[in-house]
Amino acid sequence: MKPEDYSGADAFQAEKRSLFATDWLPLCAEGQLARPGDFVAASVGGWSVFGVRDTEGIVRVLRNACRHQNMQVVGTPAGNCESFRCRFHGWTYDLQGRFLSAPAPVAPKDPGSPDLHLAPLATALSAGIAFFSLGAPETPPDLGQPLPAYGGTLTTEIAGNWKVCVEHLLAEHRPSADFAWHWPLLAVRRAGAVAIAEQVVPHTFLRTRLLTHVFGAAADDHRQAATTIAHVCERLQADRAAGTMAADDGVLTADFHRRLGEVYAGGAAS
Repeated sequence: MKPEDYSGADAFQAEKRSLFATDWLPLCAEGQLARPGDFVAASVGGWSVFGVRDTEGIVRVLRNACRHQNMQVVGTPAGNCESFRCRFHGWTYDLQGRFLSAPAPVAPKDPGSPDLHLAPLATALSAGIAFFSLGAPETPPDLGQPLPAYGGTLTTEIAGNWKVCVEHLLAEHRPSADFAWHWPLLAVRRAGAVAIAEQVVPHTFLRTRLLTHVFGAAADDHRQAATTIAHVCERLQADRAAGTMAADDGVLTADFHRRLGEVYAGGAAS
């Protein structure tokens, strides 16, 4: 790993093409989509998507891009609604992403065309976490044993590259029944009746969001721990910018860096 991998746009674009566009990525806790009409929108690795539970109770993940002029349909991080209406030109979609209507001046010539529906993405649920993939890998994610009852999610903003957050989460850990790293963006820690799923959400090469999904306890009980993670990651970002790289002294960290090297090699080849 090099300092520019943590502070330059080239590495992030390679990750977007060769990693975030191909692997299974966590979007949210399934508990955030508890009722029909509940939705969560996010930008993950440069891809704008949203998840929604439809009227049949099915969780779907869709590209957050209107089929009219590719503008965002969902402009708020989360909420509940009966349909989605693009605020730019009024194209409206149901909870399954199907085109419903548009104002006459911008209406499509063939309103029955399936090409007007929002683009669906491969979606998978595992142990209370909702995943999506733009590339639809063959093997869906498997988090193992079900997590306890969902207790809430904390959102923490980090002024740093997503990789420093992953490195911190992996530091001093080995694969075990109590800790598992799910490539590329999710760590799950279990402690008796409580489990914490730390979801790393890359926004840009210098902005990361950490979602702390708490199972079996109240989310607020873990707010200070999430704040501490942010402070540590921002110090690590300064270290990387100064040329101090993470040591590969743990099997998980070494594996993370090895797989990233393969991503960069693939990005360069393409």
